[in-house]
Amino acid sequence: MNSRFDHLRRALLLLAVGSGLGFSAYAQDKYPVRPIKLVIPYAPGGSLDPIGRVLADEMAKKLGQPVVVDNVPGANGMLGASKVLSSSADGYTLLLGITSNVTLAPLVTPNAKYKSSDFDALNMVGTSGLVLVTRPDLPVKSLSDLIKLAKGKPGTLSYGVPGAGSLYHLAMEIFNLKTGANITLIPYKGAGQASVDVIGGQLDMALLGLPAMLGFIESNKMKALAVMSKSRDIGNKNIPAASETPGLMDLDYSIWTGVFAPKGTPVHIKTKLHSTINQILANPSIAAQYEKMGVEVAKPQSMEAFSKFIENDTAKLQREVKATNLKLE
Repeated sequence: MNSRFDHLRRALLLLAVGSGLGFSAYAQDKYPVRPIKLVIPYAPGGSLDPIGRVLADEMAKKLGQPVVVDNVPGANGMLGASKVLSSSADGYTLLLGITSNVTLAPLVTPNAKYKSSDFDALNMVGTSGLVLVTRPDLPVKSLSDLIKLAKGKPGTLSYGVPGAGSLYHLAMEIFNLKTGANITLIPYKGAGQASVDVIGGQLDMALLGLPAMLGFIESNKMKALAVMSKSRDIGNKNIPAASETPGLMDLDYSIWTGVFAPKGTPVHIKTKLHSTINQILANPSIAAQYEKMGVEVAKPQSMEAFSKFIENDTAKLQREVKATNLKLE
């Protein structure tokens, strides 16, 4: 009698285990089963917004579920990043992050609540340039001219950046350190007012995102001295690279954009998202849309390679933060 019950119990156990495995496989195959939230940690209308909206629309088409953009601005992009990290690691809340808020902000913010390694890195989307622009009547035509002018009048020139503690701020402080230029910081809440003040002549120069400044540069409302990178911008070869200036050969700054999930997101979900985003970025029409925004689409890479890139970028920025003593009060 007991033997019959044992056989029955084993059969039911095997059936339950088999059903569980079947359900698990079914659940994996069915992701996503509801809308996905893509958090953009800056205000609507900024340069990251259109990048994210194009990506969200294309992801929705491929995944069969809405991908809703959620703008969460504040604290140099840290509020949005923190919101993602406090969400369940289930693939339904993702971050569209950039250099400033994923790797740099935790390094310069006292008592930061996260670090770059707290995220699972999925895909790099692309990179965009930082351009040093000046007021139209500043008597310089090149970075060399600017360095000479600044060193001849130490502390009299000023530069603007969108946000103290941002990558723009760090890049300019490294520029000061390497050249001895001693140009004074004037932080702005955003690129809009800084560009207005450069055009109006109230601000000598500003380091800003290249895509948003192209119209002003082309209409001669401001002068573009250089992009702060080792090579010229892919779509704007007429603007010199900072590395072409003696003493600045290793100066290399650009804003990268990437997609991140909370740490511990299941592998099958990360793999599906990674593959989907790679397919989107491989589409020539999407690459063309991004190029018009001043974004060079990233070459395909594994999640492991992107994670290693983030690790190396964090280490590089940490050294530079220490060298410039850059900290938010």
